[in-house]
Amino acid sequence: MATDTSDERPSQQRVPALLALLAEALRGLIEAIETRCRKRRGRAALSELTDDELKDIGVSRADAMTEAAKSAFWG
Repeated sequence: MATDTSDERPSQQRVPALLALLAEALRGLIEAIETRCRKRRGRAALSELTDDELKDIGVSRADAMTEAAKSAFWG
């Protein structure tokens, strides 16, 4: 006896699309976390530069400390 699978097909077709959306969202989340980590490392490195090194790149000590104090969460 044949089973009618017509009800299952639309659902089965949505699964790959849903997985693709979830994968894309996960990629976006990973990229955002990587960006935040990269910024955090850069800010930490900036705060460790000497005054002469900061002068070479055109950044004041006050600007470097302001940037280094920025929240890792908000930007």
